[in-house]
Order: sequence, then C-alpha cells, then structure tokens
Amino acid sequence: EDLDDLQSTEIATRGHQFFFIFRTLYDLHHRRPLKIPPRPSNLTDIQGKLFTFIASKLLRFQMLKRVQKKDIFVASSMIAHLEHDEAEVAFGRDTLDELAPLVVDEAFSVADGEVMAILNKVEKPAMLGHWKFDPKRARLYATKELGLMADVELNGITVDEHKVCILEILRLLAGKCEKPFVDIPKETESMTVRVWEDVFDLLFKGSAVSVTTGETGLAASRKEREANEQAHGGVEAPVSSRKVDFLLLTSVEHQRKLLHIEIADYEHKGSLASDEDVAVQLRKSIRHNHAILSRLPVLDEIIFLDIKGYTAQVMRLRRHGSVFLCGTMADEIVLPATPAQLKQFLDGRSLSALFRLRDHVLQAAMKVQESILQPKRPPLLTRIITPPPAPRTPTFYTPTKHAK
Repeated sequence: EDLDDLQSTEIATRGHQFFFIFRTLYDLHHRRPLKIPPRPSNLTDIQGKLFTFIASKLLRFQMLKRVQKKDIFVASSMIAHLEHDEAEVAFGRDTLDELAPLVVDEAFSVADGEVMAILNKVEKPAMLGHWKFDPKRARLYATKELGLMADVELNGITVDEHKVCILEILRLLAGKCEKPFVDIPKETESMTVRVWEDVFDLLFKGSAVSVTTGETGLAASRKEREANEQAHGGVEAPVSSRKVDFLLLTSVEHQRKLLHIEIADYEHKGSLASDEDVAVQLRKSIRHNHAILSRLPVLDEIIFLDIKGYTAQVMRLRRHGSVFLCGTMADEIVLPATPAQLKQFLDGRSLSALFRLRDHVLQAAMKVQESILQPKRPPLLTRIITPPPAPRTPTFYTPTKHAK
C-alpha cells in the first residue's frame, strides 16, 4: 500500500483492449443480460488468440468447471498461460513451441558446484552402514561446522556467508527430518508454510527483502479490484485486498518514510490438497503476481513459487510485447520431510535453485529500490527522454457480491 504514495492510484480501466470482456464477465456474475464483447480491431496475434479463447467460452460460462473459469480470468488479464489444459487449442502448437523457450530455464535447477562441495561432505558422516541415512548426524555435522566458523569469526577472520547459509538451511531441514515418519500426514498447511518461511528467513537474512505470512492482504489486488468494481460493478464502495499466504516485500526509506513494496506472492496448499484445489491456486498465484508486476514497470518478470506441502513449482511470469507469458520455468523445488528425502536433497538441485531464486529476488528488489530513490526529472526533460508507458491491462478478479 505504501507504493500508492508514489504512483497515481487511477487505473485506466476503459483504455485497455479487453474492457468489454471484463464487462461481460461482470454481467455474467451479476446475472445481467449477456452481451458478446466486440472484437477490437487492433489486437496482436497473441491477443487475438486470447480473445478468441475467451469469447468461445462465454455463452456456456456458468457450466464451466472451476479451473476453466479461472483460466478465463487469467486470459482476460492478457496473460498467455502456456500450460493450461486447452493451451494447445488456444494458441496452436507452433506458437507454444515458439513461446516456451522464453519461459523455461533448465540451468535454474542444475546443482551448483559450490553448493555440492559442501553437501558432499555431509553424506558420509550421516550414513550408518550402506542402508540408513541419519538426519541427526547430518544436523550435528552442520552444527559442528557452524561452530568452527563462529570460532574463526570471533578471531576477527571473515567467514563465507554463503557457506554459513547453506549449513544453516541444512541444519534446519535435517532437524525437521528427525521426527517419526508417521507424523508427516498430520502436518497442516500452516505448519508447512512455517518451514518455508524459516528457510526464506535464512536465505534473506540481513537483506532488504522480508517475508510476511499468515493471510496478509495484497495491496496490489485491492487497487485492481477497486478499479474493476467502479468500472463494471457500478459501485464505488471500498473493497478489501485479497489474502495471500506468503508475500515477499522489499523495504526502502524514501523521504523519511519506510516503504514496504510487494515483489512476489507464493501461494500454499497443504500436502493433502486435491489436484483441483492446487490448479485453482496456481491461477490465483498467476493473477496475484500479474497485479504486482503491473505496478512495477521497472521489472520485466517475476519468478514465483506455487507450493503444495513441501514441493514448489517454479513459475515465471514475464512481459512479452503486448501480453504476459507464464509457465513452468524449472524442475520442482522439494524440501525434505523424511530421511530418504533429506538424502535426496543432498544432490544439490533444490538448494541450488533456492539460491538462484534468492539472487533473482534480490536483483528485483534492488531495481525497485533504485527506481524509487531515483531523483525526479523536470517535466520537460521527462517528456523528451522517457518512452511512453506500455499499454496496461488490469488484473481480472472475481467480482464482489453486492447486497441488493
């Protein structure tokens, strides 16, 4: 919400090309007479495919499944989600083959050599014979190494903070894996969120990035919903922010005020959530991060996690000309919950991906901070050297039910 102090709060809703799609979706929600939206004449190829996909569903919208409706909401936000069930029908195989490389980065999940150099030293002391991996011994090894590094630092010698972070994460996760396996299904969503929060607190310790959990409000969603309701719902009453599970913020002091700027949302579901609930959550995550990215023109993309239990799908949402692209970027990141999973975690892929994600977030945070702290140019100079802003498409959120 602090970002609103630096930006105009007006969202030019009527100016966007899917304005009448928004209007039709609101008409459907409020049981008003259905009017098929006119097709704008100046759509790009991908915009045209999104429009056709949406328009083909409107007459039977009420009969669609929950996930299918959310796919319409995503497409209405000018987002080409490359992996939804009807993506090949909507975009065509040739277009998908062309766009997929813009989202995928296979190197993101490759084990990093520095990470592996540390993890390789853990497996031997943690193995009991040839068949049992002992999480306690892994935790004790990490604790011992951290103690030795603390002694070095107390003697005035600088230690490798990257190595410290690796060992602290390993100690945390190994301790979690010491509990009996039978207790794992009993873990609630809030318990798994806490583990992810602890890991991210270690990743971003000492930085200008922080994590907020516990169904906090997403300010970016409130601005979008207010604009949509005013334009299409016929009301100007304030609306609330959408609640999110895991919000990443960057903090910057500006004109004696500490601003907290939203830079990514990672949604969570518990380990026992249904496939449908997880699919709906992903569509929610895409739109939340679209709302965030739309308010941060200095950023070209957001890499975010969509999490079920201890497994996270790595997603990339990026600007691409007149639309946004979204799809799976890399292999899943898995936090271990059992001794066997901890041993697998030592292959370094998930931990290396976490550090690459951290680097991406820190770079994004730095860009946001610099854009806020940059001195303002005189109006005439701004008009001369600043390119016009890219066309903006609001994020579509489920309309609010108003009392009659």
